Amino acid sequence: MNSSIALPLRVLALFVLYSMLRSALFGQDNPLPFVDKAEAPALLDKPGIPGFVDMHTHPRSDLAYGTQLFYGKPFGDISKEMLDCSGHHGAWGVHNAKGNVFRAELSAQSEGQYNHEWVDGKEGYPDFETWPAWCSVLHQQMWIDWIKRAHEGGLNVMVALAAHSHCIADAAETTGPIDDEQVLLNSIQGIKELVAASDFMEVALTPKDLRRIVLAGKLAIVLGIESDNIGNFYDPPKHGKVKYRPQPSLAEIESELDKLWDLGVRYIFPVHITNNVFGGTAFQVGEFNVANKYNTGQEFEVEAVNTAETGIAFHLNHPILSTNPEAECLAKIVIRISGGILPKAMNPSIKSNYTFRDSVPGQGHRNALGLTEKGAFAVEYMMRKGFLIDIDHMGEKTADTVLAIAARHGYPVNSGHNGLRTALGNEAQRTVGQYRQILQLGGMIGAGHGDRASRFVAQYRALLQLAGYRNVAIGTDVNGFYPLPAADSLAHVEYGAELRLCKAGNRSWDINRDGFAHYGLFPDYIKSWESVGMEAREMDAFMHSAEDFARMWERCAEAAR
Repeated sequence: MNSSIALPLRVLALFVLYSMLRSALFGQDNPLPFVDKAEAPALLDKPGIPGFVDMHTHPRSDLAYGTQLFYGKPFGDISKEMLDCSGHHGAWGVHNAKGNVFRAELSAQSEGQYNHEWVDGKEGYPDFETWPAWCSVLHQQMWIDWIKRAHEGGLNVMVALAAHSHCIADAAETTGPIDDEQVLLNSIQGIKELVAASDFMEVALTPKDLRRIVLAGKLAIVLGIESDNIGNFYDPPKHGKVKYRPQPSLAEIESELDKLWDLGVRYIFPVHITNNVFGGTAFQVGEFNVANKYNTGQEFEVEAVNTAETGIAFHLNHPILSTNPEAECLAKIVIRISGGILPKAMNPSIKSNYTFRDSVPGQGHRNALGLTEKGAFAVEYMMRKGFLIDIDHMGEKTADTVLAIAARHGYPVNSGHNGLRTALGNEAQRTVGQYRQILQLGGMIGAGHGDRASRFVAQYRALLQLAGYRNVAIGTDVNGFYPLPAADSLAHVEYGAELRLCKAGNRSWDINRDGFAHYGLFPDYIKSWESVGMEAREMDAFMHSAEDFARMWERCAEAAR
């Protein structure tokens, strides 16, 4: 094929797949329902461990996605580990034998989608001229010294999640392990190595561990996983030498969960962005349908619902209609000619591979698949083991069934990086009723970071009032293929003796100018909330969320017996 046609074709197909990984913060751009402050109960006394918890982080994304898409190991010699990303994000050439022309274009387009003025300068340390940046999603934002600065600013508990997508790793032509099981095992070990390289972090295996670690002045790390399939319980189009088990027995499910537990994993997502053996995912991005077909061989099955009754307005379109309108013609014509990078059966330009659906006024779409029998078995077994279960990414029917199981056992479950569903939302967002069920069980709410300070404060206030000023934390999703907050024109931070600029190499970052460029600016982001009206009792609730998390975990441990 003519190279002038092949390159844009491959880039477009990669970009469509990449958009599947944008772990959206579930409607934070939408206005939140107003809650009357007069109805909020008084702040309760909160003895116990101090500080806050971040319920959703990905410190070892460099070990995921085939190891060549996300750049930057978070510890070691910064002059080597954070130096030059050309091998990951640059095109192949005489001076860049590790580069890849298609991955380079994918990276450039992906990184530029949140800030069209931002360009990857490739070189990092010591000048860090262009990255890390709030809008950059493929460069390490959790260097070990930046995690330490966040800890010094009050971060005392951090859920560290191994994450992955087989589909995007394959599409990006990476050469590292790309099956879910091996990537998760490597990432869990990688998080442990990060912790061992520090003098201020320790892995907590029990709530007692967590309290001891925090009271000793350290950062407690809770290991977790967030991936489409545990145990390679799926059937991708390319197997290679890897073994997959799309129809695991109950004994195999138990064995896999036992293995994760023995490795120290305590926080778990039964479902991620595609359907799996356990249940249905939430509809929130149309391109997820391609990933679902990649993992399962089937497209999503749609159930129409009344928008006025459910708040679900999302419409699952044919994936080709979810691409950039300016590139849609190229997607329809050129991908068909070449077959793109996808197996033929998954190629969205072949119209018959996916369903075209007419939009019906007053109706939205949710996943018809709920919790499966094996999913119910797995959730029950997770509860017997004492896993901390997160229902985010579950389709509404799946989440509601899990909440019913949790209520039957009096077992807390969490929603760690989400927000309230709006009148025109999607099923990934939490309803007031779901949040109330979570809170009644003693579970935790992790609010998304809000995109900017003023939005976070508005969202956090609404959730705090709903929760009675308990059990509400933050889930940043840092390194999770979604940008951190941009600078907020409504917020301002004064630097001085109390809060000094964060510096690495020759670069200093000012959140007023640079936004939440990396994890080391967490204290700056928290400080900015004051300038947009966060009240003292709201800040107090935030700074005691580590204690709320410990109590939630203790309830799980008690219910597991």
